[in-house]
Amino acid sequence: MGKIEQKIAGRARRAKIQQKLAVLLFRLNARSFALASAPEAVLLKRLFPAEARGSATHRMRQALYRLKSKGFLTRERSERGWRVSLTDVGEKFAEKLDATDRIKIKTPRTWDEKWRIVIFDIWERRRGMRDKLRRMLEKAGFKKVQDSVWVCPYDCEEFITFLRADLRLGKGILYIIAEGIEDDGRLRRLFNL
Repeated sequence: MGKIEQKIAGRARRAKIQQKLAVLLFRLNARSFALASAPEAVLLKRLFPAEARGSATHRMRQALYRLKSKGFLTRERSERGWRVSLTDVGEKFAEKLDATDRIKIKTPRTWDEKWRIVIFDIWERRRGMRDKLRRMLEKAGFKKVQDSVWVCPYDCEEFITFLRADLRLGKGILYIIAEGIEDDGRLRRLFNL
């Protein structure tokens, strides 16, 4: 792996840890107001398995520092150690991440033999948003036909509506329901249909 690829992979890992921390704090806050500000030790136990805690403490503290510098959380010293809590901006950020994780495309017992096709056209200057959209489509179970053409055999209109609103894509994304696709045998095998 080249230096640039390593740098990008490292940045993606750091962002993922930050996102997990923010969502974890959001979920702890949602369960109990008493946990609205959690000790770092609680976060460490929840986020990292026991065997990975050596360097994880350092990574978690870095992630906390980065989230604090972005204005997503506050850190304060207490008699039991550091306590962290989400700011209003951080709560909105974490809520959006949490909602994205929870939206799933329901798989019916029988397929209605219609393909759901998503086509998008997002400018180069919004490349980050375009890459995020691709990751979200892949995570939801879509398969790539071309770079900006993705397909799914199940009803996913609610998911696409969420993406359109969340990523502010407007008319940049098009949702199509088709009764057939030329040479769909490969797609049927990908989805086990």
